[in-house]
Parts: sequence; structure tokens; C-alpha cells
Amino acid sequence: QSLSDYLLFLREQYHVEADYFSFNESDIGIDVLFSPTEHDLFIKEFGAFMKQRGLRTKMLLGDNSDANTFNFVLPALHDQDALPYIGALSFHSWRGCTDHNLLQWAAAAKQISRPLLVAEGSTDAQAYRYPEILNEPTFAFNEINLYIRMCALCQPLSILQWQLTSDYSLLSGGGLNGLSGNLHPTQRFFNLKQLSATPINVDAISFKCNQPQLQCAVFLNEKNTACAIHIVNNGASRQTFITGLPPSIRQLTMYVTSSQYSMKNCGSVSVKQGKTHISLPPYSFITLLNYR
Repeated sequence: QSLSDYLLFLREQYHVEADYFSFNESDIGIDVLFSPTEHDLFIKEFGAFMKQRGLRTKMLLGDNSDANTFNFVLPALHDQDALPYIGALSFHSWRGCTDHNLLQWAAAAKQISRPLLVAEGSTDAQAYRYPEILNEPTFAFNEINLYIRMCALCQPLSILQWQLTSDYSLLSGGGLNGLSGNLHPTQRFFNLKQLSATPINVDAISFKCNQPQLQCAVFLNEKNTACAIHIVNNGASRQTFITGLPPSIRQLTMYVTSSQYSMKNCGSVSVKQGKTHISLPPYSFITLLNYR
């Protein structure tokens, strides 16, 4: 009753209706603790109650504390009575993002035909205890590696960065964490800016990469025109050949973020007969874009 009253007040007083509702990380009790069975029961009971009161808000399945605790969602995942009230599947990316775990989450979202959300995105939930680490290139590099791997393996609809506040900040200076100087964006800021430059209305597509030091994700729209190719180079500079691009794509714009570059526009890359060749800077995040 109280939860639905809150959501109705939000709609009536502020003209905002929540898409989804969940208790944050209820698999470990922050600040509500459910067993897997209780989680399933709550989805059905509160979902039905919201519908009865005229709310279109759906429930998040999971919203787990990390990718390890997949079994938490199993009762609701296999409960046909819960399915009408589930709007999306969700986990947080703090721990356990092995390829196996990520593929499990992807398969679950596909099973129930619901979008997958990474509702807290980053790599270290305890980073606020040593905030200086947020300015280190290795932290930024590990984070974008994880995001590109998640895009490739489990194709989330959204990765919600934890968080756009002074804790885990994407900015530095200005007194944040005792650091002086002008407030300025960090490497992590430009990593996210570059990733978010992915065109709208594109889908993650399958690809093959024969270089183990490259982490990749590829997006393409239905018309084979707009695309994004994201590459994290985890090693030395190298020459890279890309094949299999649609004939309709004749050029791509290349951007690079690293400890030296902040989403640097490196100009146009020519594409001929679905093939192109680029030079990847060392230890960098590279994106090739076409918006047409």
C-alpha cells in the first residue's frame, strides 16, 4: 500500500510514472533481504497490486548485487505467473563477470523476452574508500574493458554508471577527494562519452576477433547504415584489418581515448568492399562510428 501510494504520488504530483521498481540488491539485504522464493512472491504480489491500482510500473527481476548470484532469479525466471509483472532483468557488475556468468544473464533475458539492465556499472564497489584510484589509467582501462565485454556477451539495454556524483566521480580536481586545481573530466568520463556515442536504434551483432588482446563489440542498425565498432586494445600498437562490413558503409570516423587522448577525433577511415585497415594506439579505447 505505502509503496504504491508513493508511486501514485509521483505520477499525480510530478507527472512521472516509474518504468520499473525493485529493492536494491535484495539478494544480500541492502536494505531489504529476500530469499529467491520471497523475491518471486514479491514480484507477483506487488506487481498485481500495482496493476490493480492503475500503475503501469513493472518489476525488475534480480537487481542483484553482482553477476555471481544468478540463482537468486531462478524461481521467478521459471514462474509463468510472475512473468506478466516483470519489466526487465537486472544485475550489478561489481564482481563475477566471467564470460560464463554474463552469458547466463543474456540467456535468461532472452528466455523471458525482456531487456537486460546493468543497473550499477563499474568494477570496484569499495573504490570510494581509496578515491585516488578513480584517477588511475588502469582503473579506467579495466572499467571500459568490462563494459565492452558486457556489450558483446550479454547486450544490455543500458549500463547505469555508478555513479554520477562525487562518490566514484568521473571528474577530478575542484576539491573532490582533496584534489586541488580546476574541476576537469577524467579518462573514465571520456570512455563513457565515447561509448555513449553509439548511434540510436542499433543492435549488437555477432563478430569474430582473432586477437586475444582486443576486446570488441559491434553494433549495426537494420538498414546496415549506422554502426559502431568498439575496440579496446590491451597491448602494444598494432595494425588491424576489419572485414565483413555492409557495402552501404563507405567511411567511418575514428575516436580514441587513452591516458594520452580524450575522445580524440582521428578523422575518417575509408571502407572499400566491406574492408578497412586501421592502426590501433597502445592501451587505448577505439571507436569507429557511422551515423548515416
